[in-house]
Amino acid sequence: MDPKDLNVTRGKLIHQGKANNVYETDHDEYLELEASDRISAGNGAKTDVISGKGVANNTISKAIFTKLDELGVKNHYVCPGSNECSKIVLKTEPILLEVIGRYFATGSYLKRYPETPDMMPFVPMFIEFTEKDDARNDPPILAEDVVQQGILDGFELDKIQKATRQIGEALKDFFAQCGGKLIDFKVEFGRLPDGTIILIDEISPDTCRILDANTGDVLDKDRFRKDMGNIAEAYTEMMNRVNNMDQ
Repeated sequence: MDPKDLNVTRGKLIHQGKANNVYETDHDEYLELEASDRISAGNGAKTDVISGKGVANNTISKAIFTKLDELGVKNHYVCPGSNECSKIVLKTEPILLEVIGRYFATGSYLKRYPETPDMMPFVPMFIEFTEKDDARNDPPILAEDVVQQGILDGFELDKIQKATRQIGEALKDFFAQCGGKLIDFKVEFGRLPDGTIILIDEISPDTCRILDANTGDVLDKDRFRKDMGNIAEAYTEMMNRVNNMDQ
């Protein structure tokens, strides 16, 4: 679907996040989500600007959302936006949780459990939750506490866990087709006005750990976190692989 068919016009900037800008539109049910070249780690403790990152992330995210929709995973993506970095999305009430799917132990998991071997596999995929609270560094929260605190009810929690497993398997296959190996990923969900919970935000090298399946090269934001260099090149490489998938 083309935004011209919807006759959607971008309005004012209503939120500037660490990596994305959110604009209102002249339709109450839609927003325009724009991926920027900003990059951050440690909840904003480390920041920079990486040329071309916004285009790469938006291209990858649109392709993934389209594939997930084909697989029956309802998400907020509607159509391309007004530029290469943006997309039109459904307006939702964000659920203040980050849902992390881990196929291998690394990153913050090792910081909490340093005795765990790096890259220890999880079979089946391990799911954990963190609260979206930058001031408290997005603290982990147990599934039962998600329900106890009224963030989700039991049915919603089960639905999100099932959706995350489906998303994980789809992402594994998607990145495998791009010559990549999925290590872990982070997703977010929101509620439509009728209460339906759908996948929102973005799925990109900012929110996934991806290694080259043959060389083990890092193709995600860990290149920035760990001062590995060649950050723009990694994002561009992933975008090019995605663009070449159907060719």
